[in-house]
Amino acid sequence: MTTLSKNVMQHRKVLKETGLAFAKSIPLVGPHIEAAEKMFTLFSEINATTCRDRFNRYIMGIGEICDDEVDISREHFSALVKKLVLDDEDKKTEYYIRLTVSLARSSLNDDEKLFFIHILSGLTCFDIEYARKLYITTSSPIKGYKSTVLAQVSLTSQKSGMALRSLNKLITSGLVYEDRAGEIQANPMFKLTDELERLLGFIFHKDDLEPEALSIEPKEEYDVIIIESSEIYSGAYPNSIYRSLKAAGIKVCIEKNEDCITTKLAKYFISVKTGSGLNGEGEWIEFGQIYVLKRLDSSSKRFYENEHSETVGISNFKPKDNDQTYDASLLNIALNNIAAFVLNRLSPTT
Repeated sequence: MTTLSKNVMQHRKVLKETGLAFAKSIPLVGPHIEAAEKMFTLFSEINATTCRDRFNRYIMGIGEICDDEVDISREHFSALVKKLVLDDEDKKTEYYIRLTVSLARSSLNDDEKLFFIHILSGLTCFDIEYARKLYITTSSPIKGYKSTVLAQVSLTSQKSGMALRSLNKLITSGLVYEDRAGEIQANPMFKLTDELERLLGFIFHKDDLEPEALSIEPKEEYDVIIIESSEIYSGAYPNSIYRSLKAAGIKVCIEKNEDCITTKLAKYFISVKTGSGLNGEGEWIEFGQIYVLKRLDSSSKRFYENEHSETVGISNFKPKDNDQTYDASLLNIALNNIAAFVLNRLSPTT
């Protein structure tokens, strides 16, 4: 929190005394005019002191983060200073400092620079913080949500007045827009414009735009997550694939079900499904399929984008009760093929 100078504190004391004198003198004819004029003078002095202190911090702040000269036009510098001293929130000074240096180092044209100056001026600190949360929840996998879609909705569906105002402010400022693709939903999705991402990049450090900066826990990342299954021969799956990948240095884990995606993220998922259908000879058969899946489908929250699969007849997929003649060779071949495919995909190309 910024500490006011002694001069400002003294002005506050005199202002309080003058305010009381003004209130007491209202029933009178003459003295309250003099009190009002004195109060106006003090307001002007306080405003001048505040503006001077804020401008001094602004100039000193630029010097602290920029060793070389700040190459910015007189027009843009004038606009920045004007917005700075007239801004209602003193704590936005740091944002004006960073924006000044960022614009000076950018290749934006004059109109684009003025756009960002006016945008920053029109947003409150709460609006800016809301925009930062929206960016992080939209672009980063957050623990506790199956997808970034659900993480974003948890923020944009808030019904508090301040949250609604900030979301609408971002929309009217041209920083966010509703995604009208697909079906109309009670809680629509929003897309972030390039201008919002650039503005955040101008006024925040890179680490400030990571989930940890807001004490938000990101999902733990793995190369491969294997989903267990009771439909396949116990022991061969998932343990054989896990051992093969682990031995090759792959970060892999085994999870009981697909709910793991609320806390973990992976480049590939391995899952098992069983089904039935006609074979090439027109016979109805049961079979099991082992899938290598890439990512989640955002709308259904299920695994899709099949990268590779191996199909094994149900008789080779798992033994019947007390079946002493069960042959697991075909299943082992399929499991080895799955492991080999994943290793090939994750191996760096030379």
